[in-house]
Amino acid sequence: MNRRHRKTLGKAGALLTTAALVMTACGGNEGDAVQGTGDGGANQGPLPLTMMLPTYSPEQMPADSPVLKQLEEKTNTKLTVSWVPSSSYTDKLSATVASGELPKTFVALEPKASYIVNAARSGMFWEVGPHLKSYPNLGKMSDLVLKNISIDGKVYGVYRERDLARFGLMIRQDWLTNLGLQPPKTMDELYSVLKAFATGDPDKNGKQDTLGLAVGMQGSNIAGFKDILVYMGGANEWELQDGKLVPAHMTEAYLDTMKFYKKLYDEKLINQDFAIVQDGRAVMYKGQAGLWIDNMLDGKNIEENIKKVHPDAKINLVNRISGPKGERTRAGSGYLGMYMIPKTSVKTEAELKQILAYFDKVSEKENQNLMKYGIEGRQFTLENGTYKPTQDPKAKAEVTDGNQFMILQNEVVNYGTELEKLSTKLFQDNATIALANPAAPFISNTEIEKGKELSKIIADATVKFIMGAVDEAGWKQAVDKWLQSGGTKVIEEFNAEYAKTAK
Repeated sequence: MNRRHRKTLGKAGALLTTAALVMTACGGNEGDAVQGTGDGGANQGPLPLTMMLPTYSPEQMPADSPVLKQLEEKTNTKLTVSWVPSSSYTDKLSATVASGELPKTFVALEPKASYIVNAARSGMFWEVGPHLKSYPNLGKMSDLVLKNISIDGKVYGVYRERDLARFGLMIRQDWLTNLGLQPPKTMDELYSVLKAFATGDPDKNGKQDTLGLAVGMQGSNIAGFKDILVYMGGANEWELQDGKLVPAHMTEAYLDTMKFYKKLYDEKLINQDFAIVQDGRAVMYKGQAGLWIDNMLDGKNIEENIKKVHPDAKINLVNRISGPKGERTRAGSGYLGMYMIPKTSVKTEAELKQILAYFDKVSEKENQNLMKYGIEGRQFTLENGTYKPTQDPKAKAEVTDGNQFMILQNEVVNYGTELEKLSTKLFQDNATIALANPAAPFISNTEIEKGKELSKIIADATVKFIMGAVDEAGWKQAVDKWLQSGGTKVIEEFNAEYAKTAK
């Protein structure tokens, strides 16, 4: 659900606000007089704004980039950007926060990292939450995502939007057609399709050499497992039971999901080497499997790779699978980092509001597309509605990492393939059935300290259960080990945080 906010202020309102700003400059009450108008301080000259951003490209956007210059003109700012390679960004930011010598704004890629949390609790950053509703675009930010980025219930930054729920099925439509099947809509139909893909010769080569579901490991997680868990009525990481937060792996649905995967494994409907496969998409690329579950944006890439082996391959996307609790899908965090504003470099609330006005301007449709694609005629052309990016290296560099400036992305034009446009449509549909992680807004110090170690206990036991190396008794022993190794404290800490907000 999006926050409700006021529509764009009319001219009369803008004039009144401008008058209030003038009064402030003459010595009026600063905090009361300056309002968030989204005008970027149009009547005050360009706002000098220093910022620190991660770069994901070897060649950085030049300071004299026409794209950057256009953004400055549209937001009435003078931007000074300190680019830091993404590989060393977190270390650099941690050291910079420790020094206290911060730019006026920076991107925190991990807002729940301990050094960010501790600095926020010490009062280093401005709390921006109460101001957002005053801005036409920032006021549209998702309540759910704002909760996800919050620290102790307070919002200390402007998040960089990502689709809330991107997960779904990427399925071989040509195999469905060959077998006379429809895309699955329920868990029972999903199993039947996987069985048919593995046993029904969907590629028509006369051999039983295909699989239903491609599976691999994504870090310590089994690809698709969390999605199947939610389809089967389970939790998204945590769930509320009788007013208490309970981790997903301590629920019956988790055990049921392990049994479902074990059935697929025992019947050879998934690749038997899944535990050592680092990227299960490789099984799809070879044309060996009919289904992959993950971010549906992968669909285009998967189809292109399969076509190298099987030119007639066609991928379809499915986002709604019905289980015991109806159609649900797993929500992600809804953001990729957030901009924070330190009090050490932004001294007044008036300047804070000017910076928020800049972020509001960045979120206008014209500026969203400027930072996504660059300038038409220089970074790209449109020929009969078809998007064609420039091949000029210099022009490409001028928009490199432009998306690092973006806040909201709800007005970005999709110039992609039909599959990419379909994924965008299904992302929006997913948002209506997305199941949130109720523990996402909270912080457990023990989880921060021991999270990886604890996750490995559960991940290893899950793999062993699916492969038949441990039974239910062995699984329960692993859960007990998790509890004794710090899990009990994690549960206590999350529930203590939840109790504060539930009052």
